[in-house]
Amino acid sequence: MASAQQAQLQEPPWVWAQSSASGVHVPDAELTDHETDLQNKCGASEEGLRRVAQRLVLRKTLDLPYLDLDGLTFAQRAAGDAHVWPRAWIVSGRAMDHDATVAKLAQWRTTFHDIGERRCGVASGYARDGTQVVAAIALDAAADLVTPIPTKTHAGTWLSIDAKMIAPATGAHVVVVGPSGDPRTVPSTFDGTNLRARFAPERAGEFTVQIVADVATGPRPVLEAKTFADVDPPQRMPSLNAPGESAGNGVTDERAALAAMIQALRAQRSLGALRRDARLDALALAHAERMKNAHTVGHDVGDGDPAERLQNAGLSARESGENVAHAQSVLLAHRALWQSPSHRANLERAEYDAFGVAVLDDPDGSVWTCEIFARALR
Repeated sequence: MASAQQAQLQEPPWVWAQSSASGVHVPDAELTDHETDLQNKCGASEEGLRRVAQRLVLRKTLDLPYLDLDGLTFAQRAAGDAHVWPRAWIVSGRAMDHDATVAKLAQWRTTFHDIGERRCGVASGYARDGTQVVAAIALDAAADLVTPIPTKTHAGTWLSIDAKMIAPATGAHVVVVGPSGDPRTVPSTFDGTNLRARFAPERAGEFTVQIVADVATGPRPVLEAKTFADVDPPQRMPSLNAPGESAGNGVTDERAALAAMIQALRAQRSLGALRRDARLDALALAHAERMKNAHTVGHDVGDGDPAERLQNAGLSARESGENVAHAQSVLLAHRALWQSPSHRANLERAEYDAFGVAVLDDPDGSVWTCEIFARALR
């Protein structure tokens, strides 16, 4: 069950009141028989994801805008779910055939795969005109929080981070970013399965706690939580605009747009401009193609980690880093990378002086992006 602190982040009360007053059937707390069939086809049930699915149904029945990745992630955190990289599915119609709906959901869940255990939440409801809405949100969980990180805390209070890996990992660490300053790595211990760390917010404000694990596809975020020191959590999704994103406005070439956003971000953060390098562009493009073909986001999808790929291309650098993403647009990829503490560290690393980018369109309308950064590239 969500705590009272977590409940503060759920849909504002007026939304639920409006749903009842307008004749909308709000999803029940318990699964119906039909929802149980859908859940069995989708994956292991997770309460926080079911709450997000309920929210998707409610928004659809009220004709509210569809939640993009930012909205889905906000809804997850509001429901106390710390997993990353969710996917959402919604169907609606009159007199929907249940078996056909179950088959469509089963087909959807095969269109993506990651590492770990498939988790899912499903919900259904009806609009006032009798239209049925069915929603699911699914992800592959690579780790779990053993103890939830409190939503509210006080500056100077030590918080314990205790996580357990589900997917095999050779290492793991914790990155924290607060209302100001750069992302920082928190001292931690990892025994191959369990990760433990402690940190104390140094001032009032919002803090993002991210657990990064070294898995088969390379280092990647596996869990993320937010804690609010001496301030109240937002009850509605705040603006998640990333620095530099306006630089991509009106730029039709997606690679040029992404490069412009990165340069503008660094300028706004008083960091030096990067030199665009065609060799890094080529490496980024090759890796984006590998991710797209494998339907997997990772730093190693069978082509080696970033350092190996540089070496295999006859290149060397004193330092290098890479950001990868799969999102509904270049803009949302840029935002997602900025919101992620470990990826933000690459965007803001002052020592980098060169970069390359790639963007590939997916048939489903999404994009696969890769950003490679380097220092003293030769």
